[in-house]
Amino acid sequence: MKKLNIKHLLLLLAFSFLVVACSKEDPAPQEPDKKPEEVKKSTDNSLHSFSFAKASNAGLVSDCKPVANGTLLYITVPEEATLSALIPSIKVHEKAKVTVNGTAFDQNAPVAVNFTKNVKIAITSESGSTKTYTVLAKNGNVNIDNRVYDFMKKHNLPGVSIAISKAEEIVYRAGYGFADKSKEERVTVDHLFRLASMSKQHAAIAIMSLYEQGLVKLDDIVFGEKGILSKYGSDMSSTAKRITVENLLNHTSGYTDDCIFPSKSMYYNKTLDERIQTLVDNASVDYIPGTTHKYNNTNFGVLSMIVEVISGKTFEEYIKDLYAQYDIKDICGGKNNESQKLKNEVSYYGQDGKNAYGNDVENGIGAGGIIATPTALMKLMAHIDYGTKVADMFKKETLDIMYKPMENVVNTSGNPYQKYALGWRCKYTDFPNWPAFHGGTLAGVCTIWSRNVSNVNGVILCNSRSYNQDIDDEMWYLLEDFQDMYK
Repeated sequence: MKKLNIKHLLLLLAFSFLVVACSKEDPAPQEPDKKPEEVKKSTDNSLHSFSFAKASNAGLVSDCKPVANGTLLYITVPEEATLSALIPSIKVHEKAKVTVNGTAFDQNAPVAVNFTKNVKIAITSESGSTKTYTVLAKNGNVNIDNRVYDFMKKHNLPGVSIAISKAEEIVYRAGYGFADKSKEERVTVDHLFRLASMSKQHAAIAIMSLYEQGLVKLDDIVFGEKGILSKYGSDMSSTAKRITVENLLNHTSGYTDDCIFPSKSMYYNKTLDERIQTLVDNASVDYIPGTTHKYNNTNFGVLSMIVEVISGKTFEEYIKDLYAQYDIKDICGGKNNESQKLKNEVSYYGQDGKNAYGNDVENGIGAGGIIATPTALMKLMAHIDYGTKVADMFKKETLDIMYKPMENVVNTSGNPYQKYALGWRCKYTDFPNWPAFHGGTLAGVCTIWSRNVSNVNGVILCNSRSYNQDIDDEMWYLLEDFQDMYK
């Protein structure tokens, strides 16, 4: 056996040590300290409920709840309630924070708030996100107002104003929503609204005023060398020379071109005078005058020119002077552009891409350019309603003529259930209690007013219009229901 030398011995010992060292188990890796699981913070910044509780507020006979339209809350309390010191019941997530007009609000210990102006309720979730609600509170008739709120919500109407009169005295009037959305300016009963085709009744009233004065007859010829408007020459069809004042008033002139709110470019960017001249020079009379009812803004544009020619005043001057005799104010002509609107006039909002300021209401004043407050309209209605408390501006015989429905004509309106008088709709089978009424429609405008057989008259004005086909019927039935409340 060979002897191990020192070198081999040392190598053997080093190897043995390595084997022993590697045979030991490696220690388990050290686990890091576990952090406690993080609790997610609530993101709930919604208003769970809002109301004025009967138990907390004097003057309330029941709890008052709002009609919510997104983050906008409409709410009416009875006239007896003090709007400047109402205690709201506000419910939110238990860990959310609430401010009312910038002041911290404890939902478990509510305090009185001044609701005479717009109130902002800001809700901040536990996670820090904030949602703000706007409360528009008012005193009024809850049954009427809640119906209006629902109507506004369905048809996306920023602002509405109404008035109801009974026995020639106003029994209810109210403004709702915004006159100007960007400024959050509230609608009041003193705001002016465009009337759209409710302007036609003012043209009819102006003509009937001239009629009573003996300055115009209903069978007077309008165009041609013997016409009231002979200034447009005589180079027109013999049919056009047969058109009478009455034909214009009841839309049986035979003209189908609309030169007031036109679709044909030949009428664009022209004055009313130029438009009428273009009409008689170029447009055909498609029906024999007096035989066919075809609703057309042109007829009332021409009537407003007749008023100007006979009276020597502008159409606006004439109706303002006429109404001033009866202390009726706040009925006048509107302007085309929002920048020109009167101080107390609402803004208008188109829907479905329609331009609320795209119509030339200045030149179309007699057909669709009048603006007014509901109060002024009800005051005017009292002077043309056969009533006895307030003196009518016309003789009974004249009123009979103005409100008499035309007979024995072809009706192209598409609605066989109503007839037309002189500037007024009438005899609508769905509304047998309305001997005279009229609505109005333009982009940004929706209106209705009616005279009721019970002498309960009413008006609804809106500063927008949806294109839901139900809007007109819904608004008309709404007005009828309000009138029925005051029979």
